[in-house]
Amino acid sequence: MKSAVKPGAPYMYHYYVAALIESGLKAEAKEALTSYWGGMIKKGADTFWEVYDPADELKSPYNFAPINSYCHAWSCTPVYFIRKYPEIFQQ
Repeated sequence: MKSAVKPGAPYMYHYYVAALIESGLKAEAKEALTSYWGGMIKKGADTFWEVYDPADELKSPYNFAPINSYCHAWSCTPVYFIRKYPEIFQQ
């Protein structure tokens, strides 16, 4: 749905992926994780960012794109899901 609000930060994507898994949408969860965090990697990230919106590269929690946390705690989300759900993410 075009008017749906979408997550704009890894914090919310963590819960989005968890909700997909809980809803039985395992393929969608894997795609969401790999495309979202993988998108940062494709942009050259060697750590994960506090805010990342594939549709808005200038998004920042501080209203100025160069100011952002480029080593944020939500970096652990992919590893958390990969280890907790190997049947989904290690296939």
